[in-house]
Amino acid sequence: MDTKPLGTTGESVSELSLGAMYFGSRIDRETSFALLDRYYEAGGRFIDTANIYATWVDGYDEPESEPLVGEWLEERGVREEMTIATKLGFSYGDVPRSLDPALIDEEIAKSRERLGIETIDLLYIHVDDPDTPQVDVMETLAGAVEAGDVRHLGASNVPAWRIARANRIAAEQGWPRFEAVQTRFSYMIPDRDADFAGQLPASDELLDYCDQEDLTVLPYSPTMQGCYDRDDRPIPDGYVRSENRLKMDVVETIAERKGVDGNAVVLAWMLDRDLPTIPVVGVSTMEQLEANLQASEISFTDEERERLNAIESLGFEEWDLRGE
Repeated sequence: MDTKPLGTTGESVSELSLGAMYFGSRIDRETSFALLDRYYEAGGRFIDTANIYATWVDGYDEPESEPLVGEWLEERGVREEMTIATKLGFSYGDVPRSLDPALIDEEIAKSRERLGIETIDLLYIHVDDPDTPQVDVMETLAGAVEAGDVRHLGASNVPAWRIARANRIAAEQGWPRFEAVQTRFSYMIPDRDADFAGQLPASDELLDYCDQEDLTVLPYSPTMQGCYDRDDRPIPDGYVRSENRLKMDVVETIAERKGVDGNAVVLAWMLDRDLPTIPVVGVSTMEQLEANLQASEISFTDEERERLNAIESLGFEEWDLRGE
C-alpha cells in the first residue's frame, strides 16, 4: 500500500485508513482482530477511531473501539509502526458536546489510557464549538502537543472558515495547526439542503482551502455504506439528483471494465485526486475489506479519468457514458 503526505508535517501515512468505528461493539473482537490483521498484512498502518465509538449502539454505553484497538496494538506488538488517529468533542455518556479546555485535557487522557499509548499520533476535534473561543481551543491543543500527549492535529465536521481562522490563530501564536481535515465526502454530490445531522459534507470552499494550504483530506463514509456496488441499496437520501444517477452509471461502467466493484472504483478516484486524499474505510466483513483494498491497485486511463470527472463540466446530454 502506498502512502500520502500528512499535511505539512513531513510525514506520510497509508493511503487508505481503516475506520474502527464499530470494532468491539457491532463487530465482535474476533472479527475486528481479523480485519486489523488483514489491513496490516496489506501494508496498512493508519487506524481511525474516536472517543465516542460506538456508544450509540444498544448495550454499549462505554467506548469500545479505542480499547479494542489498544488491545490489538499490544497483542501484535506493532505500536511503533502504526499511526493512530482519534477524536473528541461530541457528547457521550456524561460527557457534553464541547471543546472546553478542561474537557479536551480530560478526554485526551482517557483516550490515551483506553488505547494504551503515550502519544496520540493524530487528534481531531470532532465537531466545532462556537461557545468556546478558538484561541482557547488551539492553546489547549498546543499544550497537549508540547506535553507529548499528541503529535499532530486535525479537524472534522468544522466549516472551512473556522478551520482557516483557527490555523491563523495558531500561526500568529507559533502553535501547531490543523494538518488534516476529515469530512463527509464521496463521489456523489449531496443535495444543497441535505441534512446529515452532525456530519458536515465537504464543500468546494473546504476542499479549495485544503488544496491552497496543503491540508490532507480524509473522507469518511467514502462509499456511503457500500452503495456503489449494492443492488439492494438505492442512491441514499440527500443524494438523489440527476448528476448522481449519471455518476453511478460511470462507476458501474468502469467497474465492469476492470472487474472490480464500484466501491473500489470510487476509492481509487479519491486516491487519484491531485489533492492528497486518504479515504477512511469502514468495513464489517473480510469480503468488504478485500474489495476496498483493491482500490490501491486500480489505475485509470486518461479516458476513464475524464469520464469520472466530466459530470460537473459537461451537459448531461453531451456525454456518452459508455463511449459507444
